[in-house]
Amino acid sequence: MAWRRNAAVWTALVVFGAQSDALKLGINWETGFESSGLQWKSPLPGETERYLIASFPKDFKISYARLPDPTWRPLIVHNVSNPAALAVDEQNMRLFVADPTASKVFWYKLKVLPSKFLVTDGLQHVAAENVVAKGLAVSQAGDLFISGRTIASPPLTGHSAIYKQAGDSLEAAGPLKRLWTAGDGSWIPALLPDGAPATSEPMSPSTPEIHQPGPVAVDMFTLFWGNAVKGNASAVVRGPQTVPAPFPGGAAAPKSKASAHALANNLQAVTGLAVTASGIFYAGRPVQGRPGIFALRSEDSLTGCAADDHCVHRVAQVSNPVDMCWDGDATLFVADAGSGAVVSVPSSTASRHAVVKVADALGIHGIAMFAVPSATKATGLGMAVVSAMASLLASW
Repeated sequence: MAWRRNAAVWTALVVFGAQSDALKLGINWETGFESSGLQWKSPLPGETERYLIASFPKDFKISYARLPDPTWRPLIVHNVSNPAALAVDEQNMRLFVADPTASKVFWYKLKVLPSKFLVTDGLQHVAAENVVAKGLAVSQAGDLFISGRTIASPPLTGHSAIYKQAGDSLEAAGPLKRLWTAGDGSWIPALLPDGAPATSEPMSPSTPEIHQPGPVAVDMFTLFWGNAVKGNASAVVRGPQTVPAPFPGGAAAPKSKASAHALANNLQAVTGLAVTASGIFYAGRPVQGRPGIFALRSEDSLTGCAADDHCVHRVAQVSNPVDMCWDGDATLFVADAGSGAVVSVPSSTASRHAVVKVADALGIHGIAMFAVPSATKATGLGMAVVSAMASLLASW
């Protein structure tokens, strides 16, 4: 097969020229390549551009590093008073930024320039307001999940809760939907500005597994959160992203209580959370021992082991982990405020690993990964010739 691939590469040299970006694409020469118009759709894994985005509250800025280059470059340097938690919607090219001082969550449109520099379109949008957000996550549908506390006008009081902003409501900054609230499992009605229960809004469930929620993460169907202050709740918890609540606020509450499921209980404060292909990774300060990175393997991510934490694995020791993110492949990145750096560990297993320094990052708070496929354009004639040649070679 190697000689076929080499022959196809020589064909590309003839058609595109030795300096053409077509040779840098990571095309699967043995099986042909998939195209959308004149844009390559499926570069090989090594051709993905990875941008590590980080917030630096003391400097009032958000920066990025195009890995593996550890150099930080400015991305947002104004109009944020306290940039903290971050989340990226890769499909819609959106960056979400929590600003607890402003009691808002902003979003920006991302763009990768031909020079590979990362920029925004320069416009700041409001995704949510009147909320002190501690954690952010985005689902594959583009829905934004927020953990934190709302700012309410008297006589109302704010709630420590998990909220959702639908992706199709972001442009208009519609009202937040409360998903899970701290409580005893009872169903809680939405309240009007005067404190009366809304008769047209569905109730939302409460759970004793929320005290002061911090980091959040999502997979296809499930919402995960860690308690930044655990109290009597568990450290890491899961619940459904969509909570059925057919009863309006004026109706009788359902007889059955809502249920969120505790997964782990070994930390007194969870500061980072990521759901990967091999399991759930989370960071923070344990009840006993030093801060670090811990994991639940994928086979334990449904039931957990909060009763005795027998299925929890210590992955790495980090002096003061404040956030983490996954690159979607095999690497977990951790913001370590203790060493003033971003470090990484393999995410393919929940085994013990030594951390590897990625970049200096004094004053870092939140991190997020923005991964985009490398792509370039080719002429229609060139694409047709190379495609035909690759198919011919594959049939030999």
